[in-house]
Order: sequence, then C-alpha cells, then structure tokens
Amino acid sequence: MALEAISSISGSVPGIKPVKASDSEQRDVSFKDMLMDAIENVSQLQYESDVITEDFIAGRTDSIHSVMIAGTKASLALDFMIEVRNKIMDAYQEIMRMQV
Repeated sequence: MALEAISSISGSVPGIKPVKASDSEQRDVSFKDMLMDAIENVSQLQYESDVITEDFIAGRTDSIHSVMIAGTKASLALDFMIEVRNKIMDAYQEIMRMQV
C-alpha cells in the first residue's frame, strides 16, 4: 500500500527513475569476485602510476600534474584496499570469538 503511494510520487517527479527489483537480482557477483576486481584495479593504478613516473623521469612527458594525479590515485586506492582488508580481518576475528 505504501509502496504504491511512493511509486505514484516518483513517477510524477522528473529525473527520478523507479528502482526495479530485477536489476539487483540479475547481478549475482560473489564477494570474492568483487575483491579480486578491486585488487586488479589497485594493481592497474599502481602500474599506470609507475609508467607515468618513468616517462616523466625519462623526459618523454613534462606534465608533472599527470604524474602527481596518477600517484595520488594509486595511493588512495591502496589505502582504501588496506582499510577493506582491515575491516574483513576484524569481522573474521569477531566471528571466531563467537561462542557456538
């Protein structure tokens, strides 16, 4: 009953798209796959940062801005991945402390 009221409101407001349940059900991605994709993304950002830095050192590019941006992106991605790992380890340790 309340969902019907919300649906009628969202249909009358321009720019608001209704959420479809089938969109979330179609994406069956495992947690492991999400972590692997994130690790690959961090690795790719680190590699790109290394390549751009080497190009700058070799004189093939003179854009210090792109070097700094690539380095910062790689650093932030690595920091985020470390925080995710820490949270996963905390959750694992808490589960292991549970008494059955």
